[in-house]
Amino acid sequence: MAVNLIGIFDDRAVAEDAVQQIRKLGIEQERIRAHHHGSGLDASSSGRSDEHHGFFSKLFGGGDHDNDAHELSGHYAEAVRRGSSVVTVHLEHEDKAAEVERILENAGSVDLDERVHAWRSSGYDGYKAGARDFTADEIAKDRETLKVVQEELRVGKRQVQAGGVRVRRHIVETPVSEQITLRDEQAVIERRPVDRLATAADLQGFDAGDKTIEVRETHEEAVIDKQARVVEEISIGKKAVEHTETINDTIRRTDVDVEHLDASNAERMRSKPGDGPRPGVR
Repeated sequence: MAVNLIGIFDDRAVAEDAVQQIRKLGIEQERIRAHHHGSGLDASSSGRSDEHHGFFSKLFGGGDHDNDAHELSGHYAEAVRRGSSVVTVHLEHEDKAAEVERILENAGSVDLDERVHAWRSSGYDGYKAGARDFTADEIAKDRETLKVVQEELRVGKRQVQAGGVRVRRHIVETPVSEQITLRDEQAVIERRPVDRLATAADLQGFDAGDKTIEVRETHEEAVIDKQARVVEEISIGKKAVEHTETINDTIRRTDVDVEHLDASNAERMRSKPGDGPRPGVR
């Protein structure tokens, strides 16, 4: 089904740009026409708006007795006479009609009904064949009368501060007290008076000179280690899932093994022949 699409523009350059966009859709050039003020149908020779009126009459297919088509053709011819550019696109099928219509609307095509209503307020009662085209001054004056200002009620929403929640993190110091048992290892020196003959074992190494035996003392001291742990989570606007963690670690301490001796072993150690004084421990 054939369809005709028409756009009216007050700026010739805008109309020509719309034509270029429509041609990029792959529509044949002969199906696209631009009717400019002061130019004939071939867009190069000067001519009256009557030429364009004849084209519009053929486009709408209206005869002398078709008043609606004749009147509509006259409105488009009047737009050209008053300085506007009219772009017409004839399509054999409707497959690209929506794209052409979008291009015309985005380019700022004028609403014909509003334009005719503004003309009638200044005495327009239809297109008159043979009427001369508007001059530049007349076009400028006519455009001034076409500015229709209308207020419209716009209802919207805005956000108003109505309180809220402030979450602040700060450091709180809390004294803590823990008890710990520490172990000290101290060197012990025991001297026992002895009066006996020195044995070969006692004299072993006697001629080697001085001898020093050292026993190191050890003691435990408290080691303080702080570990930061997350114990609570605070979320704003989100659901927080809390979980408990089990920490596995090892601790160390010094232990003492005690060996119990029977009476015979203890007596043998006390009465062992050849025992002499023990060297001093430093």
